[in-house]
Amino acid sequence: MKKKFNLNRRSFLKNSAALTGAFAFGVPSIIRAEPKSWVMASSFPLTGPFAAAGSMGLKDYLDWVEMTNSTGGIAGKKIKPVYDDSAYVPSKSLANFKKAMSADDKPVFYGGDSTGFMKLVTPELNRTPVLCGGTSFSSELADPKTHPYQFISGPTYNSMFDILLQHIKSKGGKKLAFIYSDTEFGKDPIEHGVSKAKSLGIDVVLKEITKPAGAEIMTHISSLRRADPEYAILHGYVTGVWPQIIGGARKAKMSTKFLGTFWGMEKIIADAVTKQSGPFLEGYAGVTPYRYFYEAKEAPSYGKFFAFLKSKYGDEFPGYVSTWSVQIMFTYEIAKLAIEKTVNADKEVNAKNLVESLEAIKNWDSGGYMGKPVSIENHAIAQGRVYSYKTSNGLFLPISDWITT
Repeated sequence: MKKKFNLNRRSFLKNSAALTGAFAFGVPSIIRAEPKSWVMASSFPLTGPFAAAGSMGLKDYLDWVEMTNSTGGIAGKKIKPVYDDSAYVPSKSLANFKKAMSADDKPVFYGGDSTGFMKLVTPELNRTPVLCGGTSFSSELADPKTHPYQFISGPTYNSMFDILLQHIKSKGGKKLAFIYSDTEFGKDPIEHGVSKAKSLGIDVVLKEITKPAGAEIMTHISSLRRADPEYAILHGYVTGVWPQIIGGARKAKMSTKFLGTFWGMEKIIADAVTKQSGPFLEGYAGVTPYRYFYEAKEAPSYGKFFAFLKSKYGDEFPGYVSTWSVQIMFTYEIAKLAIEKTVNADKEVNAKNLVESLEAIKNWDSGGYMGKPVSIENHAIAQGRVYSYKTSNGLFLPISDWITT
């Protein structure tokens, strides 16, 4: 009998906001001195404005752990996942981090859930070092000198803006608006974007800041109409606001072309909006560092996870894994690779050695998560591709090659 798919994806599609074994000869000797399992601790926003993404991401992460453990874990030892709810409040995430680091079984990796947390935790990492990644693509974190234990599992928000601005430039765009949430996440790339746009001959005619949820949409549409940009980049959102902004603009008969960054590129949200309100998201485009899960033919790692989920859940698994979950899994894949490289080098698995292994990742075949070989530069991976949404088939399809910055 197939196990029950507890977080029902089909229900989620209807309401997007709801939501060690023995060691073989030849294994490096250092592994025998390590704990019996690899503790990986995390904060997830299981409540609060980004609960939908957090809840689904946690479900798929735990399945990824189960799949990985079923095939030998990491260097012959299983992963022990530990997690707490943060409600997307950085201070709660920090409390979760301190709790994990004070436990008897300390983690070898910590997964953060926001830009605010990743900045707030930096002094703590200097006192209690641990390799740390997460859901943030904050440009500030891509600096090994100031954030030596943190990494970004993709391009920074600055790099995402660079890719989108190159796209706008290639289309002859001259007038641009930035619409972004009043969060660390939202504000991160804005000043860089203004500077980069200017260097490309693009005039940023509006910088509009909104609430991350429950924004006064028509007030922002009024500002957008007055500025009348050819393009608008929406940034700092996950499940809400960005579709309402586009819908409001279309009701106002605006022809502005809208672009998004990674967290605003989820098919589940676009499909739900289209089903409820019509095809106004047609042509909405944006940048993502990862292939979509339906591109599994080009991604062996996706195919492996698909087979695991199908075996575990049967028909309860609808065949799609969200971009939110893909990002989380890829972050842990990088941590897994760093641990493996450290063990294979016969070194102790600690923060310093894991960072050295992280920085040594060059031309890695990610199994199709990304389109080009992965190299870690300044603790980030500066590549992505522009996709555009088709309401007729509910797919984000590529409209650019894989771009590095």
